[in-house]
Amino acid sequence: AFAREHGLIFMETSAKTAANVEEAFINTAKEIYQKIQDGVFDINNEANGIKIGPQHSPSPSLPSSSGGGAQGSGCC
Repeated sequence: AFAREHGLIFMETSAKTAANVEEAFINTAKEIYQKIQDGVFDINNEANGIKIGPQHSPSPSLPSSSGGGAQGSGCC
């Protein structure tokens, strides 16, 4: 009732069984994104608690390493 009265997101979750844990993060992110799209949050004002990370431009594909060693391999 408190969450509903104050416009907060509320979901029952369980760390023990992992029930709804991922959904809680996804639904919260969706709600924040929608508020950004609606202009409720100004992404240029860090006082809102939103900080945009570095923007990466598309990079050309890296050549693959034929030797299987670490040279030329990326993370993950």
